Amino acid sequence: MREEAKWWIDDAHRSLKIAEENYKSAFYEVTVFYCQQSLEKLLKGSIISFKKARPRKTHRLMDLYHAVEKTVRLDEELTDFLHTISPYYFMARYPDVAMGMPVEVITKRFARESLEKTKRIFECFDKKLSKE
Repeated sequence: MREEAKWWIDDAHRSLKIAEENYKSAFYEVTVFYCQQSLEKLLKGSIISFKKARPRKTHRLMDLYHAVEKTVRLDEELTDFLHTISPYYFMARYPDVAMGMPVEVITKRFARESLEKTKRIFECFDKKLSKE
């Protein structure tokens, strides 16, 4: 695996741990933000690893996933989740985008579901990446 890909993927795992720790502390908006960030980093590292190419500069997870979807297949529930969580790059941080305080808009349930689905996506990618 290229060193640059490893940086992205290692940082993705670190972001996932940050999401988990923030969930335990009831910082649900931070949890969701770091779920989105961990997936973005995982996808960008995977593009470098699988495609030997630089990823696009975007926060739209489906755009990134399309570059590697033939290598790592996600089920419909998880691809739908990539669509759902992408805007939380902004919504979890900006009250005007969230149309309220992110802490009041993002629920514990959504944060828990986001963590669970993020971990499932990581499992799918980690299986393929371990062979690189």
